[in-house]
Amino acid sequence: MNTGKVMLLIVLSTTIGNSQVTNYFKEGSRWVYSSWESSEPGQQTVHRSEEQFIIHGDTVISGVPYAKLYSTVHHMLDVFHSWPPHTETIHTYDSIGPSFIRYDTLINKVFYLPSIDSTERLIYDFNLQVGDTTPLQSINLETTVVRSIDTVSVFGISVRRFFITDVSQNMPESLNYILEGIGGSNGLISSTPETYPLGGGVYTTLLSCFQNQDSTYLVFDIDCPFIDFISDIKQISDKHVVTIYPNPTHDIVIMNISDDLLHGTYTLFDCTGRVTQSFKLTEINTLIRLDTAGLYFWEVKDKNNLIQTGIIISQ
Repeated sequence: MNTGKVMLLIVLSTTIGNSQVTNYFKEGSRWVYSSWESSEPGQQTVHRSEEQFIIHGDTVISGVPYAKLYSTVHHMLDVFHSWPPHTETIHTYDSIGPSFIRYDTLINKVFYLPSIDSTERLIYDFNLQVGDTTPLQSINLETTVVRSIDTVSVFGISVRRFFITDVSQNMPESLNYILEGIGGSNGLISSTPETYPLGGGVYTTLLSCFQNQDSTYLVFDIDCPFIDFISDIKQISDKHVVTIYPNPTHDIVIMNISDDLLHGTYTLFDCTGRVTQSFKLTEINTLIRLDTAGLYFWEVKDKNNLIQTGIIISQ
């Protein structure tokens, strides 16, 4: 076989391999994740949430095409009262977006851009083999690796499923994985895997369902909920962008804002509604320290107009 025929076979093989992976990181895709906090006897509050990611629209940033990614979170804070004994559930909603995501099908990798002036980072590499380190790391587990690989049918198409584990812990493999071309079971842009917690305050995130156009992939035998934007929570426009990461965190987060929010006001509340921080925003990136673990609510205002609200989980 001559060199030309060998090169042609290599090109054809690569093209066929790439064509088998459907690009779901585009208009019409929706992911729903459920998260919850572990508890222990005597714990007074437990946090749960449902987060929905939707791709709607696209744009070009610095010559690179991206899909626009919007997130809506339904937070549920269960407060346990001793007398009279009852549980009160506080519901809040948080709408964030757009951030930006792109799937490079030529190299089979997914990149995420939190905001226009931030740095792109690799979140998925669908070329991984057993033993390779995953790029999407967890706030709780510093390093996760591919433990095994199998295939699963999604919309009638066989896709690879990369089971992940921490190098130092025994994790329940069946709940922690990445679906080729779709994303992780423990979060789309961040990872909070299922572990064996020894106490309260440890978070887990699991994929509930994935929807593409009219087709729905159900992980559990339940309906795929749709979370509407709530009327008093404004959908973030391209003009006003506030991003806080990492979240959940241990004690430090970075707040990234768009230029037009400079000189706006940031306020942080604890779970009782007490103001713990409040200051003018004078920089695009602001380092925020959280003195104690817990659930915090934040808001950004500009000229007395509420721009965005959200929740920070400090573990």
